[in-house]
Amino acid sequence: MKDRVFMAKDSRPARSVATKTLVAGDRWMDDYLPYQLYRVTNRLNVRLQGRLKSIGINLSQWRVLSVLRSFGTLSISGIVEHTLMEQPTVSRVVVQLEQDGMVARQTSAGDSRMTDITLTAKGAETFDSIRESAYRHEKMALDGLDPARLEALRETLRLIEQNIELYD
Repeated sequence: MKDRVFMAKDSRPARSVATKTLVAGDRWMDDYLPYQLYRVTNRLNVRLQGRLKSIGINLSQWRVLSVLRSFGTLSISGIVEHTLMEQPTVSRVVVQLEQDGMVARQTSAGDSRMTDITLTAKGAETFDSIRESAYRHEKMALDGLDPARLEALRETLRLIEQNIELYD
């Protein structure tokens, strides 16, 4: 259905209702959950980046260190799975972290075709020096949420993630 254009008193076409909406926007993203989650995560990451920069690591390196600290020794594919980063990016980050002495590679005991990546003492120390900042940023973001509401949020996010995995 075509928009109707009405002539204004000065002989210029008046904007149609649809055109006005396109100019002003319809604010659809205000209630779009993926965008809301992205904004929250991005804002927290921006706050954390200052701390990361001060010790010479970037957000991708932080993510790899975090996953290794949380899950222990992993293969590149295991890191990819937990960081949700692309494999070439993870490989590049692991090379840099290895050069910086924060991770070590060794052939997997279970499969000689695989390489295991392990956090070194330096990597653990670097991660631990940032963890408190990360917790402070989280605490600031969650200020005012009572424990029951926070647990409901965490449970809801777990269910959303499970739902997404069902369709992958």
